[in-house]
Parts: sequence; C-alpha cells; structure tokens
Amino acid sequence: MSKIRLRPVSVACVSRWSGLIIATLLMVLANIPIAPGHVVFDRALVFVLIMLSLSQLVSKRWLYGIALPVLTLVALDITLSCWTWLSFHSAFSYGFAQSVLDSNVDESLSMLGVYFRYVMLFIIVLAILLLSIIRTPRLTKRFRQTPVLLLFLLLAGFSIQAVIHQLRSNNLQSPLQRVLAATPVSNANVFLQVWQDSQIITSVTTNPPQYAPVTRDTGIDTYVLIIGESERTANMHIYGYEWETTPELEAQRNHLLLFRHAVSGAPVTIMAVPLALTGDTPVQHNFQHYRDNIISVANQAGFDTWWFSRQGTGGAHNNIIAAIASLAHHQQWVDQGYDDALVPLLHHALAHPGKKLIVLHLYGSHENACDRYPHNVAVFPDENNPDGCYDNSVHFTDALMGQVFRLLHDKHASVLYFSDHALVRDPVGDVMYHHAGTHPPHEAIQVPMFFWFSPQVATQDSITGDQQPLWSTVNNNRLMEEWMGITRQGEQPESIRDYLQQHSGHADVMDTTGHVFDWKELPALSVELGRNKHQ
Repeated sequence: MSKIRLRPVSVACVSRWSGLIIATLLMVLANIPIAPGHVVFDRALVFVLIMLSLSQLVSKRWLYGIALPVLTLVALDITLSCWTWLSFHSAFSYGFAQSVLDSNVDESLSMLGVYFRYVMLFIIVLAILLLSIIRTPRLTKRFRQTPVLLLFLLLAGFSIQAVIHQLRSNNLQSPLQRVLAATPVSNANVFLQVWQDSQIITSVTTNPPQYAPVTRDTGIDTYVLIIGESERTANMHIYGYEWETTPELEAQRNHLLLFRHAVSGAPVTIMAVPLALTGDTPVQHNFQHYRDNIISVANQAGFDTWWFSRQGTGGAHNNIIAAIASLAHHQQWVDQGYDDALVPLLHHALAHPGKKLIVLHLYGSHENACDRYPHNVAVFPDENNPDGCYDNSVHFTDALMGQVFRLLHDKHASVLYFSDHALVRDPVGDVMYHHAGTHPPHEAIQVPMFFWFSPQVATQDSITGDQQPLWSTVNNNRLMEEWMGITRQGEQPESIRDYLQQHSGHADVMDTTGHVFDWKELPALSVELGRNKHQ
C-alpha cells in the first residue's frame, strides 16, 4: 500500500521541478560541445543556483526587474553558443565577438535576417527560462535565502581561485575573466577580452612620443626583423647541437654576428615580444612604455614600415603585439599554411623603393611543433616522436632563413633575428616541449639571436663573429635604432658594437606572475636531450 502512495508523490515532485530540470538540460547541452566536462559542471552549478535564487523572489516587481535582465543574458549566451556551433562547428570566439561589436545597425539587421531562426531560438530559450523560475517551487521560509547564499559563496570561491592562479601561475587574464568562464554567461568573457584589447590598442597607438630622430648613412636601406617563436639554442646545430638542424645559418656564418648567450625578458610571447620591441623593462614594467616602440621610431625616422605575421591579431596572448603591429604602414596576418607563406609578402615589400623596416613574426616551433612544418619536408623521423617534430620545426625555420637570405643577397640589406623565448624540454611530462611560467629555468629563456649582413654591405658597415657576453633581448628596442642608424634628439649616435659593449652582462627576467629575477639567480635545468633520439 505504501508503494502505491509513493509513486504519485514522486511524479508530482518531478512535475513541480520539471521547469528547472529542462532549463538546466538546455544550458548543459549548449555547453557540452564547446567546453571540458568540469567547466560544464561549474556553469551548470552556477546556473541552478541563479535560477533557484530568482525563483525565491516574492515581489513580482523584483522578480521581473531582476530576473528578466539576468535571464536575457543567459538566453543570449546559450543562443550564441548554439549559433556558432551549429553554423560553424566552433565555440563562440574572439573573431565572432569582434564582428558583433564592429557591426553597424544596418549590418546587424541584415545578419538578424540571415539568422532569423536563431532570433526565434533566443525568444524560445528566454521563455523557457522565465517559465522555469515561475514554475519552480518556493522553498520554505527557513531555506529561502540558501540558494543566493550558496551562489555568493561559490562565486567567491571562484574569485579566490582566480586570484591565486594569477599570483601563482600567470596574470595574462584578469580574475574577472576566469570567473566569467565558469558561469552560464561565459561568452561575456570573450566580449570583455575584445573590449580590453581595444583599450590596449588605443593606449599604444594614441599620442606616441615624439622622438625628433635623425638618421645617418649605414650603407643599408632594407632592414628585416624576424621574430622567431619558441626556438631553443639547445636544438640548433650552429649552437653545438649534434643534429644538423641549421645548415642555412651555417652556410652564412661569415655574414653573421651570432649571439652566444642571448636571454629573453620573459618565458611567453605576449610578455617577451613587447619587452624586446618597446621601452618597457621587467624592472620598470608599465603599459605606457609600449607607446615607445621601434615601429613608431622607424615611422618618425622616415622608414616605410611593414608587419607580416603568422600569429593572432587579438586575445590576451596577442593584443599588445597586434597593437604595436597596427602602427606599421602596411600590415598583414596570414592564418593559412606555414611560416614560408610570409616569403611572398616579403618579396612584395622588397619591390618598394626607399628605406624600409620589414617585420616577419613567425609561428616557428610553438607547441605543437608537429604542426609547424609540412611533413613532406621533414628530415628527422617525427611519427610519435616529439623530439623529431621539434627538430624538424627548427630545420624548417632555418630553411625559411635561407629563402630570406637569397632574396636579400643582392640588396644593401640586413636581418636581425631573435626568438621571443625558448621552451622547456620535459621527457616525462604530458607535453615534452612546453612553455615555462613562474621562476623559469635558463633553457626556457635562452634564445638564438643574430645579425646578418648581405654581401653588398661594406665591411665597415657590418659586424660579424660571435657576441659572447650575456645579452638581454629587452635591450633590442634601442639596439635596433643603432642598427638602423637612428638617433633620438639630444642623444649621441653609437655603433652597434659600442651599444653591445655598454649593455651586455646583465639580464632581468619577468615571469608570468610579474615577478622579476636576475638571470643568474634562475635555475639552469638542462635536461639531457638523448644522443640517439633520431636513430
């Protein structure tokens, strides 16, 4: 008899909570294709607590005044996730948010017409969410405030976790972004990133310092700056590595000034490249220093400036670099193919007359190195072999250098190459070659760097051989000015050799949390590479 009575009670119970169950399933289904399981769980938990909190509001004025804006944002988030996944098989990403924010009224109305079914989806989702909180039973007076209290504690926990992550691991994203990523309005994080990037670009590009530069004749009219990515000296034959990964560089040895002990200012691209191209330093780190950069100086000195990149145009890992690149007279980002896709662009720029600075920003050996070169040009076995993949990526970068040298051979030209940072090799880790973070070891920031001078440059205008003393790429910004024959008003011109002599011997390094170390205080950590790994 008791069993007969229990069944109607349980059915009634499920019926009363059916609105919340359906709404939660809808939110979960929209997130499963685009997020890891633990992230989906976090978003679902926050969603349930939001819905329970809203359903406990007594006054209809408060109910609709608070619930409608909140649920509109949640419904919009679900709709955006469904739109990008069903239409493009992609999560809602930076490019989508940028397109939305950059659209004018006419474009927006046109897009709404094209994607009208998603407008209907938004309305249906919003209606389901509103009906859910209306149908959800109110808790007893004793527990009515429990959902909002648990929601507060959960978000506080996420916030503390985000702050700890920023202090211990990296500060490339704000704690707010990390918290938003764990909520049912996670796509707001993407819009926030686009907005932050626009602020950074404005701060870098608006009112650059006036240098009143003067230029002197260097016997060179074409300067090519190549910024490498994740390349280790430990895997380059020209630095003593056993495998022949750098034949093109070695063929040009008589035309190189090779830096034997160059050190990056940071272990990740978004920090290392701005430190090398601007007046910023690890010790006096300030975003305002980014306005003082080599592109602005070259522009004011009368150079035609070009920036060709294989890296991204926005996001926390690209925004500052993209802002600096946007100052160049000509810019182009290439997201298809490999680094050699930049060679035709270089060839085009070389056809233009006058003094010029051309920047090539490579993808180099960035993890996963197996994706950084065409496999039909591999010279080392790379199947299930991270070492082979990495060495092939180094060899491919070297082949690219050979193409550049041949293009410049008959010109009064010079090349400066340096890698933004290196990588740690960890044979027992999940990813063998990976970025460092806090307290980076030497191998993660010891980078290749060299000048190359074409045979057409007079001997007195070139400098070759080895640069032995410790050199920080943080000094590259002003070194490039001397290389290009640029002197700021009120300063005395220096030769490359004189500048190197004055600024060698010390290197400050900033890790991903903003802590600054003297290079000499960091651990060496040289992992044995294995002499028979390609056999």
